[in-house]
Amino acid sequence: MRFKGKVSWWFYAIIIGVAILLIPLIMISALTDPNTAALTLTLAVFISIESFSIPIAVHNYVELQDEALLIVFGLIKKKIPYNAIAALSPTNNPSSSLAASLDRIEIRCRNKETVMIAVVDKERFIHAFRAVGK
Repeated sequence: MRFKGKVSWWFYAIIIGVAILLIPLIMISALTDPNTAALTLTLAVFISIESFSIPIAVHNYVELQDEALLIVFGLIKKKIPYNAIAALSPTNNPSSSLAASLDRIEIRCRNKETVMIAVVDKERFIHAFRAVGK
């Protein structure tokens, strides 16, 4: 069973904001300043941020598989066996995680690892996880 990842407005704002700030800067720099190093650096920053962020917005889901929970967050994939999961709990913790929203679910593993995810239908996910992940 697959659950769509939740992406908050602020995540889209970062993607769009970076583009709004850097594209004109790159264009002006290319036309007015022949400083190739500065132009190359600005272009590299833009491409790096966007190539990491855009896949998160479009390729973001959590899947309850037969033996494990699969988390797909852009270019990152993480599989957690059900027997390694100790608890699930709702959280708004802003720590770095596999979530593009602050409306999160904290997954605590038996090895003390913690992973946070965000799904569109949090209650349905928790209910389905409890039915499958026992």
